[in-house]
Amino acid sequence: MTRYRTPWIGYVLLAAVLGIALLGCATAPSSSPPRSQNDLLTAAGFTSYVAKTPQSLAYLKTLPPQEIVQHRYKGTNRFLVCTDQNSRACYVGDEAAFQRYQNLANQEDLAARKRNVSQERSDPEALQMWADSQGAGM
Repeated sequence: MTRYRTPWIGYVLLAAVLGIALLGCATAPSSSPPRSQNDLLTAAGFTSYVAKTPQSLAYLKTLPPQEIVQHRYKGTNRFLVCTDQNSRACYVGDEAAFQRYQNLANQEDLAARKRNVSQERSDPEALQMWADSQGAGM
């Protein structure tokens, strides 16, 4: 009389092999590339303003590049940003746009820090240096 193994063992082994194979194919979610200051300003609600007169252009040239300058205009705060000193354009936003820009910039800074940490952690020389200092001798 011949005995056959129960078929569930084969199914369990097949499921384990497939699970390991799928786990090996899984990748970490990719992070989006860093956004430029122009992208952040636009996403925050700043509007682009192009200098049309020589006086406006001369004024834009006095603004520090890539820095936000606060102005009081008709009783409200306005924020001006010139992302490029050689450009004829700047961005203008109100208080709400400025707050959104700060939040987006903080998120972008945090994402950049996370990218830097993950890049540093994938450095094999650093891991080897750590292992050698611990006596692991990888």
